[in-house]
Amino acid sequence: MSHLPTRSLVAALAVLSPQAPLEAHAAAASELDELVDAFAARTGARLVFTREEVPADAGFDVMPLLDAARRLDAARIALAEATKYPRGYLGALGLRTIGLYQGLASKTGDGFRPWAPRLGGYRYFGQWDGDHTIVAAYYNDPQLPLTLHHEVFHGVDATVDGVQLASNAAEDDARFAAAVAGEQRYPAAAIAAEDLAALAGRSGGVVLDDAVSDYAAKGPGEDQAETARHLMSHLPDALIQIATQPELAGSQRLLHVLDQYARSTVDGPDVAWLVDVALGRDPAASRQRDNQYLHKVDDEIRDPSLRRAIRRVQPAAVRLGRASGVNLASTGTILTAAHVVDAHGQRLRVAFPDGTTVNAVVTAIDHTLDLALLTVEAGGGDLAWAPLAAAAPVRGATVVVIGQPGTRTPAGEATGYLPWHVSRGQIRGVRGDALADQSLGGTMHDAWTYWGHSGSPLFDDHGRIVGLHNSWDSSTAMRHAVRHEAIVHFLDAHGVSYTRR
Repeated sequence: MSHLPTRSLVAALAVLSPQAPLEAHAAAASELDELVDAFAARTGARLVFTREEVPADAGFDVMPLLDAARRLDAARIALAEATKYPRGYLGALGLRTIGLYQGLASKTGDGFRPWAPRLGGYRYFGQWDGDHTIVAAYYNDPQLPLTLHHEVFHGVDATVDGVQLASNAAEDDARFAAAVAGEQRYPAAAIAAEDLAALAGRSGGVVLDDAVSDYAAKGPGEDQAETARHLMSHLPDALIQIATQPELAGSQRLLHVLDQYARSTVDGPDVAWLVDVALGRDPAASRQRDNQYLHKVDDEIRDPSLRRAIRRVQPAAVRLGRASGVNLASTGTILTAAHVVDAHGQRLRVAFPDGTTVNAVVTAIDHTLDLALLTVEAGGGDLAWAPLAAAAPVRGATVVVIGQPGTRTPAGEATGYLPWHVSRGQIRGVRGDALADQSLGGTMHDAWTYWGHSGSPLFDDHGRIVGLHNSWDSSTAMRHAVRHEAIVHFLDAHGVSYTRR
């Protein structure tokens, strides 16, 4: 560990409180070491308490140190709040250091800060440095959790699929504004009735009608960070609200923030995770479903960033009889090729790689575009899903296909192929009119497929759907997929709610 060793900390504590017995200092130092170690093991980041342990550009003009007792209290609070996130989540965001101090102040203000005579500057609560460090003031017990969640979210906002880029923080702002204005609302969160009833038993009756605070007016980034700290500090109420009152501007803020959390890393906290947290269940245990096919992603893909992105969406690739498909929504909206199904109204059993199975009915079909849609009849609400890409892929772009190659040939001979096969390739070009006959799909690719792959999603390097495999050209051995533009047209024409990124 890189924090102060116990002997050095004892000396530091003795300076802060010289009247206390040395034994008490040693006991406090030992407990603090244990808390710091536990925080690092849980989060992948370390707690520090001195100015020297954070980068020079990550601090403030005034950063008074916490005394021994307050360091212990601050560490306990930080560790308790960290359990709301998946293990290692802060490290996955790129955070390495969390500095905790008695106060933070700057000689210059930003128009939102009060002058604090005791600190001799404009008072701040915390700050993320845009890189690996958060500093936070510990003024009182209720305030510190709010500050920590606010600053952590700034890191969330800048991270997509485990990649932290400054540009990420602003790329979603237009979507956020459209949601809050009611122009492009997020659908209500799907939470089981029994969980809603249990959440109601823990509710404090808090409803976020609009923005959390006046500070949200500073900009969309601060608005979202304020929403995040409200979410984490009022979990039962916030979860009930997004499930039952999605029309409120405050609900749209919460739903957008939840979307940001979920897509920040491969295991970012989603609605299901936070429901477990709010109800005192072990969310990690709930997530450990028996997905015996996930290792295929690791076996096929060596690039860490691509592997993380595909691991995240692999659970949404489904099996339909002896063919393939992909789920587009947590409530169950299955996209596949039209030639996979027989007709409108047909019922099929849909299997997910974690063993979940649901019944679905064909609710839309377009034989020209070779696309079909199935809606889950019951059992939906917490199903793995994948987003659609915001734009069509370009020639040379990496694609990953996940599907069911077929354990037997059409003649009935065993192939030795196993389901949820993962293959990697490239976009080789496009052909024809995007909305013309797609029986020989207009997107050409060279990822390996077999006959059972019909309906398989083509994922790009961010885990977004850019096509749907449906055929191959025997004269060239080139694989073909329904074009991205045709998928968008089909979904929009049938009023389907889905996510594009």
